[in-house]
Amino acid sequence: MSILSVEHLRKSFDGEMVLQDVSFTLEQGECLTILGNSGSGKSTCLRCLNQLALPDSGAIYFEGKNTLEKGYDVNYLRSKVNMVFQSFNLFANMDVLKNCTLAQRKVLHRGAVEAEAVARRELAKVGLQEKAHAFPASLSGGQKQRVAIARSLCMDPSILLFDEPTSALDPAMVAEVLRVMEGLRKEGVTMVLVTHQIEFARRISSKILFLHQGKVNLFGTPKEVFASPTPEFASFLALEGK
Repeated sequence: MSILSVEHLRKSFDGEMVLQDVSFTLEQGECLTILGNSGSGKSTCLRCLNQLALPDSGAIYFEGKNTLEKGYDVNYLRSKVNMVFQSFNLFANMDVLKNCTLAQRKVLHRGAVEAEAVARRELAKVGLQEKAHAFPASLSGGQKQRVAIARSLCMDPSILLFDEPTSALDPAMVAEVLRVMEGLRKEGVTMVLVTHQIEFARRISSKILFLHQGKVNLFGTPKEVFASPTPEFASFLALEGK
């Protein structure tokens, strides 16, 4: 059974259809990258997975249960399908350690000692153990994003969602975040990624989903989609300079 299965997803904003009949599956340990031009629906699709955007219709099965059914525990979903945002979303008035322990204590009900131990472990994983008591304002963009990744890992998520995690970074800082994500991929962390880093997506992905005008245009392994591109995907690659 797939850890995540999306069936016939539809989403509109103000009467404009953004996603039309989108379906795909994700297995545990896979990395799925969603590609597409601006306005293709890729970020909306990602946000539907943990109900930061609520679909109009369709089904999203996580751990075998339809998360869109009435009564489903959305807080549980968001703790297990955890989002890393492009703008970091760190609490400016808390140091790095508190940023990484707050949700553990509030949502997972961990004690202070356990939460801090987990936070320090995950900060070490992203190479920021020495920044535990620094405040976000003193960090570079790349460091902030690595803290955001560590914070998500502290929740023991089943799936990590990345919404263009390098788009707000200077080029010099992009590589450090991509290195962390490659490390997570090697560890077998299940991920869904929206990015414009085409070669990175090609290298890291188990599957690639290409959206065009809100519809699934291509879905397959990197080898499959790059070997037999549709005209729309070929045009997208040309625009991206790849």
